[in-house]
Amino acid sequence: MTETRTWTPEIQIGYPQIVELALAPDGRRAVFVAREPLLTDEKSEFVTHLYLAAADGGAPIQLTFGEHSASAPRWSPDGQHLAFVSARSGRANLYALRAGGGEAWPLTRYEKTDVAAPRWSADGRRIAFLMAEPHSDEKEKAIKAKNDPLLWEVDFDFTQLFVVPFEIGPRKPAEAAQITRGRRQIVGFDWFPDGERLAVTHRPSPAEDTWTETWLATVPAGGGELSDVARVADWGGPRVSPDGRWVACATADAPIRWAFANRVVLYPAGGGEPRPLAITPDEQSWLVGWSADSRAVYALDNVGLANQIWALPADGSEARQISRSRAVKTAVDSRGDTIAFAGEDFDAPNAVYLLDPASGDERLIAAAPLPAGWPDAALPQAEELRWESPDGRQIEGVLIYPLGYQPGQRCPLVVEVHGGPAGVYQRTYLGSADQYADLVGLAERGFAILRPNPRGSSGYGREFRHANRGDWGGGDYRDIIAGVDALVARGVADPERLGIMGWSYGGYMTSWAITQTDRFKAACVGAGVTNLMSFNGTSDIPSFVPDYFGAEAWDDLAPYRDHSAIFQIRGAKTPTLIQHGDSDLRVPLSQGRELYNALRRQGTPVEMVIYPRQPHWPAEPRLLVDIHRRVVEWFVRWIKF
Repeated sequence: MTETRTWTPEIQIGYPQIVELALAPDGRRAVFVAREPLLTDEKSEFVTHLYLAAADGGAPIQLTFGEHSASAPRWSPDGQHLAFVSARSGRANLYALRAGGGEAWPLTRYEKTDVAAPRWSADGRRIAFLMAEPHSDEKEKAIKAKNDPLLWEVDFDFTQLFVVPFEIGPRKPAEAAQITRGRRQIVGFDWFPDGERLAVTHRPSPAEDTWTETWLATVPAGGGELSDVARVADWGGPRVSPDGRWVACATADAPIRWAFANRVVLYPAGGGEPRPLAITPDEQSWLVGWSADSRAVYALDNVGLANQIWALPADGSEARQISRSRAVKTAVDSRGDTIAFAGEDFDAPNAVYLLDPASGDERLIAAAPLPAGWPDAALPQAEELRWESPDGRQIEGVLIYPLGYQPGQRCPLVVEVHGGPAGVYQRTYLGSADQYADLVGLAERGFAILRPNPRGSSGYGREFRHANRGDWGGGDYRDIIAGVDALVARGVADPERLGIMGWSYGGYMTSWAITQTDRFKAACVGAGVTNLMSFNGTSDIPSFVPDYFGAEAWDDLAPYRDHSAIFQIRGAKTPTLIQHGDSDLRVPLSQGRELYNALRRQGTPVEMVIYPRQPHWPAEPRLLVDIHRRVVEWFVRWIKF
């Protein structure tokens, strides 16, 4: 067992995660957005900044600086300017700067609401963006007077579409025109090439639970009524073809499920019959863009431990895989006949690549600058792993070995279960802190880590992703245990030194596991669903569990009881660490408290850490460091060496 502590959580939190990417119209430059921590005596937050990368290589040029984030970069059609969003004035507003760098100037100046998702018109004279409607003077007065009761699921701040003229140089910003109005939430949009209309996706409210009611529509660029085209149930936005003939939109198959399946559908701009395009392997197509000649749509889809980019011919013929590398592709953008993506692998930090759709050639052009003091040290070895579940299903996952592992050596094993349940573990960079487990910290302490993709995971097709419907804690649990058994049989895992952990659905599976077996000597439950009944009544997605189990609890109580850890908790003995954000709307804090009280009242060793201000996934660097540190300490404490 090694005692080396090179990769501390404080170091890993500085990893520059690329979160957005924008390719220039000429395909020869790209702007990427990298996230970094801002840590002072009074601040613990992540900020993002813009970097310019050239296709011919060289170090990227940082374009924005300081304590205020810059995000959502968009190139002007002539490639001379960049629009982006920044909160440097207190609220998120729209700014512009020359593509070569220099001082940015504001295009909007809102003080009570935030701008998001800018997109240029084809002539470069206007920029459309999304923004929650500013409060009326009457509502502002009521808020100040503390006379502001909220009518639940009625009093929403709806996001609408706005358009502002683009003007060069510092001046008083022009007033933006509001294009959409009424009780609807605009989700995404795109301009038609002639600038006369925009395609939009909208749903009835900002509530996440209404995503299944998302519609594709068009609206005049000068404002007016929306003309609905089709119900698409899509989280993304539409993409209009360069020739203006088609609107591409990822569209969910019916019946619409939370573990959804979709395909890209082309909707004629002038009306008429839609044209479904080829289905991608996992049936979860994420739109990237169009080819320059409007003859193909580019889409991203999961394929096992990586994901790939596909060309979907506009005539509906067979899809063509155009990327081949095992790198996990995160941020992706396209301009005509060039695609840019941020890619990473187990031992390769994220970097920007250019992809030629015709040849499939991929070329690294820039890496996100690593912070000073980043370790020049080996990461643990990781490999793809496959095993068979008791019912014959082939299951895949990632095995991470202890640092300095010697073949034939049995070691303690921690199982980390992903969220979702339609999440997936892929070949992501091991030195990133943007995950629940401190993978390297555990590996440095002598642990192996198994990251399984049990049934219900993405990346293996619709049938596999839907295979845990009505069966949480059944086949998926057996898939995970079969992976543990396979590693015990291989002589890697010590059967007496096993741990399990997970966040969200992974937290559900962890809480479930400790009610089913005493094999695990320690467990860490992050924001876990522990009681399906109370989760259904308190979460911001109350349709989620009924969709998976096919019934509301008042119509069929048995599945809620039979698949909840709380109702199986009697006799659970596994020492358990519970971690939860106090502002979690997705899996409310009460879920963690129910588990804590049930274990504590039975005398089971249990600790609960509540993270102030944090949503479903904690967003503050110092609290993420605390999460990682406590997990490692918990497993070291309870899994004896």
